[in-house]
Amino acid sequence: MISFELSDDQKMAKDAMQDFADSLLRPAGRRHDDVSGIDGATLDELWSTGIVQLRNDDGGAPPALLTAVALEELAVGDVSLALALAAPLAFVRAVLEQGSTSQKEALLPLFEGASYRAASIAVMEGGFQADIGLLTTTVKADGNGWILDGRKKLVPLAHSCSHFLVVAQVGASQEAFIVERDAPGVHVQKVVPSVGLRALGMADVVFESVRLPVSARLGEDAGSNVRRIVDAARVGSAAAMTGLSRGIMEYVIPYTKDRVVHGTALARKQSIAFRIADMHVDVHAMRWMVWRAAFELDQRSDSAARSAQLAFIYAAQHTMSIADEGLQAFGGHGYVRAHPIEMWYRNARAISMLEALASV
Repeated sequence: MISFELSDDQKMAKDAMQDFADSLLRPAGRRHDDVSGIDGATLDELWSTGIVQLRNDDGGAPPALLTAVALEELAVGDVSLALALAAPLAFVRAVLEQGSTSQKEALLPLFEGASYRAASIAVMEGGFQADIGLLTTTVKADGNGWILDGRKKLVPLAHSCSHFLVVAQVGASQEAFIVERDAPGVHVQKVVPSVGLRALGMADVVFESVRLPVSARLGEDAGSNVRRIVDAARVGSAAAMTGLSRGIMEYVIPYTKDRVVHGTALARKQSIAFRIADMHVDVHAMRWMVWRAAFELDQRSDSAARSAQLAFIYAAQHTMSIADEGLQAFGGHGYVRAHPIEMWYRNARAISMLEALASV
């Protein structure tokens, strides 16, 4: 049965990530948004958290619930930087859980060093409303290998990635394929100018008759469970949105207590107080839904896909409403760069419409 009480290990991870986010991510968020990129020193600092390298006692992936707790704390500091760490985590987790022995031996050591290494899951296609259950990227068997064709949209850190995990249609089913960034036929397009999550340097990736070895299929002969990869990505994104929403709420509350209008603090005005109460309820509801979905992923429950989808939808809807309420609480001050509210509003709009940026 799920418990909403964190274990000692989870509490330690939560506290460590909270301190890290407060000291590094929150101060650095605006700078990286301004330049639409993340400097190497900051990426290495993110890597030093050890989340990507974390393993359980038998060498497998750590519990999804632990990762969700850590990702929320990082996103409170800055959601773009949190996602910069979550992207390679998603790749590594998929290999840990579903990769063959030879794939683990070849790939996992690349991500165990002291320096940041980028990799991403490539799922999204078409516009923001595209259905990831209906893919146009295809892979066809060809002799002793595969031929990959298609286009993936808004892949985070695409220009820095050493590998992509590409979800593609193989006949009537979907499979995931490990593709090296430098493989012939892989073309990373220009960074897409975006309203939010600018620091992630998202770009489209075109795969033009990319010839892959037979061993490129995740899990090789056993294949992979793409549904589980997508579910973990949705829970990760929902955890990041929970952190972003909490960061907005925690910034709004002291401001409304200190801001006096017509002789009364904003927080004492009923309309503002009720909106803050709604934020509080929504953030907690997001967290419980994320934790439930992560718990079900860990238990490999049949209801994990449903819970992951519900957590993602609820978080996407309410993150945007919380960002809007936060902007309104600041009035005209919310639109100026003296406060991070306008950046968080843009980030909320972007993350609520994108799939497969993170994973737990």
